[in-house]
Amino acid sequence: METIHSDVLVAGAGLAGFTAAVRAGEQGAKVLLIDKSNGELGDGNVLMASGSLRAGGKSPRTNPRELYDFVMSEGVGYPDLVRAWSETCNRAVDWLISSGVKVDESAPGRVWLDQSGEVSLAPVYKKDVGTRALTKLKDRFIKLGGHYLNGVEAEKLLVENDCVCGVSGTKSGETIELRSRATILSTGGFSANKEMVKRYIGPHADECKLRGSKQDTGDGLRMALQVGAKAVNLQYFYGHLISRKALVDDRFWPYPRLDSFVDEGILVDRDGKRFVDEGRGDVAVANELARSENVTGAVLIFDQASWDAAKDDAFSNLVKTPAPNPWLMDNEGEIFFGATIVDLARTLAVNNANLVKIIEGYNRAVESGTCHSLPVARTGKPKLLRAPFYGLRVVPASPSPWAES
Repeated sequence: METIHSDVLVAGAGLAGFTAAVRAGEQGAKVLLIDKSNGELGDGNVLMASGSLRAGGKSPRTNPRELYDFVMSEGVGYPDLVRAWSETCNRAVDWLISSGVKVDESAPGRVWLDQSGEVSLAPVYKKDVGTRALTKLKDRFIKLGGHYLNGVEAEKLLVENDCVCGVSGTKSGETIELRSRATILSTGGFSANKEMVKRYIGPHADECKLRGSKQDTGDGLRMALQVGAKAVNLQYFYGHLISRKALVDDRFWPYPRLDSFVDEGILVDRDGKRFVDEGRGDVAVANELARSENVTGAVLIFDQASWDAAKDDAFSNLVKTPAPNPWLMDNEGEIFFGATIVDLARTLAVNNANLVKIIEGYNRAVESGTCHSLPVARTGKPKLLRAPFYGLRVVPASPSPWAES
């Protein structure tokens, strides 16, 4: 059995892992960074990211107090963790820049990893945004004397005298022990582990679409729980709604985000009834749908004005990705049209009377400013829905948990 010793062991070579490894190396530690993939830069979500650096939905340059108050307003954050995070976001961006990672701040309030490079239509946003960032961090890591070892599958944490002292795992089928004075788990979430998704997010959440890395099988969380670590808020994840077509054919991944349709439309179930406050935003809606009894049964309804506006979607233009219109239509997304709401209901095979009642009641509430009194209150800035209408069958995608441990 091979044994390797280090001051700091980092398990998981994504953006978090390389960041932790470089930072430890800067402090003079002897660092070993491992990843279970055979990739020279791991196989994490950052390799398929658009490169937007966000802090709780806001810019990481936002005042720390504003970030703190914003996150704590949700009622699920832990004050000490949120405070430490909010006070570090801005400094973290500066550190990335100082480490050689190119950052684009040309758009007011937005911070991005370098956006130059070839556009990929699907299944990822870009082919090289994350790759460039990790390459810079890896170069710095190696110059600091760090050691990167891929193809290592961590299986359990080593514990002696009630202290974690490394990881036991396998490499090329052989057992390997990686002993260290400090061990950092940066192994991503468990979005690719259907059993964990069902256990922690919802009994039917395995029907969500995996939008991230297939390597995110929850190894770090599993190992930590086995030695008594505390994990909280595992039911929350960062994800979006995408066209349900993705469940039918994995070769086709309708990835353009539907934020604007959620903001301006309504979400109904197969009975034609609203069941969620769309004003809370796309991520919150995806969370609620993932925990529902019918994860794949929702329809996002919006009107012609929203569809036309999506052709010049500001977000898609900003990151140089396909806009929902006409990309969804051109690629056979499950999107339907109705000259009237009755026509749309018939096409979608949802309850006609319910859908008409919902749309009419919704519009009356928008006109009178009484959306808070709807059976399911509507926050945000809703707009009237006018014929003709569109209906898009949607499903939550990328259950990547927000876990604090």
